[in-house]
Amino acid sequence: MAGVDGWESARSVMDEAARIVQNDRATAYAAPEDNFARIAACWTALLDTRLTAPITGPDVARMMAALKLVRDAHAPKRDNRVDAIGYLLCLERSEPTGQK
Repeated sequence: MAGVDGWESARSVMDEAARIVQNDRATAYAAPEDNFARIAACWTALLDTRLTAPITGPDVARMMAALKLVRDAHAPKRDNRVDAIGYLLCLERSEPTGQK
C-alpha cells in the first residue's frame, strides 16, 4: 500500500507530470505558451461562428485538463491524471495565479 492515505502515489504522479512538462513536453511541442497559442488560434478558426471571443492559450490548458478528467472519470488511469496535472502546471506557467 502507498504511504499515508496514498500521498506517496500522489507525489509520484505530480513528480512525473512536472518532469514531463519541464523536459519532454518542451522538447516535443515547444514552450506551452507558444504551443497553446497555436492551438487556440486553430480552435478559434474552427469554431468561428460559434464564439463570442477568441480562445486563449490558458483556455486550451484548462480544456485539455478537463478532457483528461472526463476520460479519467470514464476509465481511471494514471496517464490521465499525470496529463491533467501537466496541463494545470502549464496553465500556472502561462497565467500565474499570484497566490503563494
